[in-house]
Amino acid sequence: MGVLRRHRRGRALAGFGTVSVLLLAACSGGGSSKSSDTTAPGSGDTATNVTTSTVGGGGGNGQCFTDPGPQKARVRFVNLFSNVTYPGGDIEVRQGFSGSDPCGKKLATVKYGEASDYVDVTAGDSSGNWDAAAYPAGVPTDEDHQIISQSETWKGGEQITMIVMNQDPSSGNKPSAGSDEVFYETNSINHTFDAVSGKAMVAIGAQALQYTVKDGAWDAGIVGQSKCLPAVGDTETTKSAIGGTTQLPYVLEPGSLNLGLWKSDPGTCTGAPDIGPVTVDAAAGSRTFVFAYGPDANHIKVLVLPISS
Repeated sequence: MGVLRRHRRGRALAGFGTVSVLLLAACSGGGSSKSSDTTAPGSGDTATNVTTSTVGGGGGNGQCFTDPGPQKARVRFVNLFSNVTYPGGDIEVRQGFSGSDPCGKKLATVKYGEASDYVDVTAGDSSGNWDAAAYPAGVPTDEDHQIISQSETWKGGEQITMIVMNQDPSSGNKPSAGSDEVFYETNSINHTFDAVSGKAMVAIGAQALQYTVKDGAWDAGIVGQSKCLPAVGDTETTKSAIGGTTQLPYVLEPGSLNLGLWKSDPGTCTGAPDIGPVTVDAAAGSRTFVFAYGPDANHIKVLVLPISS
């Protein structure tokens, strides 16, 4: 079960496809953005929804092309970008559709496998349009080194998380080219990932492994339990797999959860997990992102990222 939202397309990089994005609504909770060290490869078959997105800005240095609008939002950036040319380094995220935007400014520098703090941003025009671009840290902020460029349209009051990842290495695009997904934590058009009273909402994805572990598909489970966890919308006869760009939601009993990912084939979720385990401190009413990522199939880690209320 996944309700998709398509975001306003900005100045996308060559070779990018339109990306469908799963939404997360408002949450409670908070905590560290540091990744947990875990290793293990995974493989399998999967069919998932693919999507990309990017963000952009208003208000900054120099003469802006438009007057900033009144709409404000909070944005944080997750760096899961790694490829042969740029293996797991810092990225710099700038407001504006490019490094030459006269209204642009640096929003954050983010280490690999971590998330920035939430950043308060303002729309670049009266319609609420906002742009941002990301670059490997330490290189010129020009088109030749751009990872992504994305646009969003604010109504005001949004809170989002954007993950920056690699793209298909066989695409033929420039070495810095990447992709991203945007998750709306507030002001979403559906309630698939809303907080659940008395329960913990955990949304698990492996977007950053889409091209690292070909055809990777995993099931989520709790270490020591005898069966896999059902995602929201699963039934006794259907089971969703974690893979591609799908972010699957799970409604779980609150507590300290020792989560792991097991290959969907055979899909038993017993014994040692193929990815993890990782501890999620999931209070009642909280919501938490879990992202599997890694530069290669032998060095997979897990980032646990609570959503701030």
